[in-house]
Amino acid sequence: MNHRYIAHFDSTKLPRIDTDFLVIGSGSAGLRAAIEANQHGDVVLVTKSVVKESNTRYAQGGIAVAMSEDDAIDFHVEDTLKAGVGFCDEVAVQTMVEEGIQRVSELIEWGANFDKDGNELSFTMEAAHQRRRIVHSGDATGWETANVLSNQLIKQERVRVIEHAFAVDLMTQDDTCYGAVVLIDNNLHCIFAKAVILATGGLGRIYQCTSNPDVATGDGFAAAWRAGCKMIDMEFVQFHPTTLFLVDAPHFLISEAVRGEGGILINIRGERFMARYDEKEELAPRDVVSRAILNEMQLTGFPCVYLDITHRSPDFIRNRFPTIYQTCKHHGIDITTDLIPVRSGAHFMMGGVRTNLNAETNIRGLYACGEVACTGVHGANRLASNSLLECIVFGARAGKAATEYAKKVKVDDYAKIKIHSEAPPQGVSPNAAFNVQSVREIIREVMWKNVGILREGNELKTASDTLLEIVEKRLWNRIEEFELQNILDIAKLIAEAATLRTESRGAHYRTDFPERDDTHWQKHIVLCRDEQPEIVE
Repeated sequence: MNHRYIAHFDSTKLPRIDTDFLVIGSGSAGLRAAIEANQHGDVVLVTKSVVKESNTRYAQGGIAVAMSEDDAIDFHVEDTLKAGVGFCDEVAVQTMVEEGIQRVSELIEWGANFDKDGNELSFTMEAAHQRRRIVHSGDATGWETANVLSNQLIKQERVRVIEHAFAVDLMTQDDTCYGAVVLIDNNLHCIFAKAVILATGGLGRIYQCTSNPDVATGDGFAAAWRAGCKMIDMEFVQFHPTTLFLVDAPHFLISEAVRGEGGILINIRGERFMARYDEKEELAPRDVVSRAILNEMQLTGFPCVYLDITHRSPDFIRNRFPTIYQTCKHHGIDITTDLIPVRSGAHFMMGGVRTNLNAETNIRGLYACGEVACTGVHGANRLASNSLLECIVFGARAGKAATEYAKKVKVDDYAKIKIHSEAPPQGVSPNAAFNVQSVREIIREVMWKNVGILREGNELKTASDTLLEIVEKRLWNRIEEFELQNILDIAKLIAEAATLRTESRGAHYRTDFPERDDTHWQKHIVLCRDEQPEIVE
């Protein structure tokens, strides 16, 4: 294996922590996995920020689940498959939708305060759904879900949570994972575990415009790839159509549910435009709406479009969307009377670490769930509000599968081995004077411009060439540099996969190959370190 770092270290010379299960990440997938694994052993959960800081927290819309009287599992499966544009694993989708009912019911039993109409759950509509099936807690369902799972985790007796801990790399030997090298209090530690569950969330921060929080720098994707995991469908990055667009304001997500509750899109000329792009108008799939918004911006020469929900009553708006209302109000916009300036932003990765139905990767002892994993449920374009559902379903599955694997592991095996991880010895910083932030912004700009909503062969080559030049700097020492290395690694994978896929499908749109090509491209791209790309059925 060709290692990128200058030197390796002997794991026996670093502080060591031993546990049955190591969970990396504290979003809904990681929390649910930790709760499950804790029924069978000791768990160490590490998170690079605090427990409740993850993409889960910022999920506004809700959880898609076939629990209303006029809905059915088959309808939910049908909508998911259609949104995935022929790329979903039907068995995985069926599993998620069926088991999702139990997992959501479980959240309610644990105290989730979802909105109700009288004594019954309230369901809302979102794009590409044929039924109102989204359970929600105002416009802060992710926050509510994170709270419920965190509170449930606290009740567990054998869980140790380490916050502000950065997982640098996975420790592997002979295609088996034995734990991870983790930066804790500015010192590297080896955490050995019988099984490791990767649940590190998304990668939106590799793009200039994104709905994702600062922590979403693709760390788990990069660590898995460096460890030898198979990465699949990395070209399929979903761009959310509506993020707040204001000078000096964050790209705050304006939920899909705003359009589900009747919000309309208009351009700077005051024209409602979505009918020109899709018969479902504002409720068309996310990739269609994102491209339509971009096209309207180009046609009008204006940097955004507007979302209008003012025709609904002020009380309804404030009650249904309290977080959006308060956030916009803070930035000088009253959404009960004002238009909301919006544009698209990187939102969700459909691809990732290839797993099976039990969250197993091709590395023994390593499991992945949540956004970092590719279970096959999202295909080429995720159906709105399926993300939290996937997290709780496959988080539980990852926990169960990890416990079965751990039963077969002999502790003595771990006492004898010396792991040589790719993490560097501390203090090594060959480029200490390098401006990390400026390089990071260059990458984000290149990805947004050349590997964004619209892609083209020459622009993809430009992106790849630029990224290759930057990678040669090889930075490591501080968390910011670890993050930069991860951003570089993942940006390269996305650009490579997008270059290989010479068609347009779902969230991947090539202006030089604008048509879907089922004859040649009803296939997946698998990337694995030090191996040639695989094209598989």
